[in-house]
Amino acid sequence: MKRKFETLPGRRECIGSIACAMGYLTMGKISGVQAKPDEVSAMQPIVSGSNRFGWELLGQLQGGNSFVSPTSIAAALGMTAMGAKEETLEQMAQVLHVPAGTPSMDAGWKELIEGITAEKPGRQVKLANRLFGQKGFSFLPGFTDRLRSAFAAPMEQVDYGNPEAARGRINGWVEENTNQLIKDLIPSGVLTPLTRLVLANAIHFKGNWLIPFTKGATRPGDFEVGADKRITLPMMSQTGNFRLREDNDAEALELACKGDDRSVIFVLPKARHGLAALEKKLNPATLEKLLTSKAGFGRVEVKLPRFEVNTSLSLKQTLSKLGMARAFSDSADFSGMSAMDKTLKIDEVVHKAVLKVDEQGAEAAAATGVIVGVRSAMPPREVRRFNVNQPFLVAILDKPSGAVLFLGRVNEPKVKS
Repeated sequence: MKRKFETLPGRRECIGSIACAMGYLTMGKISGVQAKPDEVSAMQPIVSGSNRFGWELLGQLQGGNSFVSPTSIAAALGMTAMGAKEETLEQMAQVLHVPAGTPSMDAGWKELIEGITAEKPGRQVKLANRLFGQKGFSFLPGFTDRLRSAFAAPMEQVDYGNPEAARGRINGWVEENTNQLIKDLIPSGVLTPLTRLVLANAIHFKGNWLIPFTKGATRPGDFEVGADKRITLPMMSQTGNFRLREDNDAEALELACKGDDRSVIFVLPKARHGLAALEKKLNPATLEKLLTSKAGFGRVEVKLPRFEVNTSLSLKQTLSKLGMARAFSDSADFSGMSAMDKTLKIDEVVHKAVLKVDEQGAEAAAATGVIVGVRSAMPPREVRRFNVNQPFLVAILDKPSGAVLFLGRVNEPKVKS
């Protein structure tokens, strides 16, 4: 039975950081123009779908820190879906909550990518897409032309007969386009002489706080990982006018970046050490309210750790549980990619993400690998406190597009290097 595609109501205010999405195809054994209020932009279904997908994905990732880029993974799967057919395509579309792979989505991806990368004062954004195809392998023009148009993804030929040389080239491209934050995305042994294509999408963003923290005010402080575990982190501190949203279960602080179209939002449960319980209550709609509902500025005393978080994930089983198992099976249909071989399937999806937060701002990066192979100034007010000294959620958002570029759960942050 086909699922009905759903979109979240309203818009999301968002800030971007770095994302990098990669997809590998192997052969093996088996623009920033906002819509008017009464219009629906072409990118909105993609934004709503990927935001919902990101929340569902995070819910599947339990234990420790989990920091991902919904936009990155959705872009990698969206490019891959352009070559999918039949039930394989249908399942991918259901997981992404948008008719992925269909020509009707091409304009939306183009608008989203152009919007995220539009040059504006105070923004530092870099996005690049590329196809790394096997020399001599014939890809269908309809597939490569659509990727070039919708994702601005040109084709670069490499020789997978020399897997390490190809791996070095692709990993180098990833590092270059993520400010060297994502290294060795493709591990040794993943690419083989049977590899035929890698689809790569990379975004880098670095945002300076609109109101930076003073380094001299940073002091060591306790961060309670749990009721019986504490770690010491450098705790940044300032008192200023910030947006602080809340509901019965949580409160969310928005820290804007220069340019004021990007922001980082930290979400804390009101119940001490209640993040797990909070996540069970939240859904895409309630999370959206915490991230984007209208809120005035109030006087807030902010304490926030200077930290970084790194995650490295295998998403094959997670994506299968979410509903796209067919793409990983011997019955997968990616015949829209090439007429030379119609037995391609996804072997693995890997994802790496990095977030760094300090007194000056935030920087983030992510990379996703889809490995496919064949069978075989205001008046004084009451001062509120927002102390990030327990596990929290964090979102990096892009306001003009509404895309949640990054979303994560931080249980035990590390000292920023």
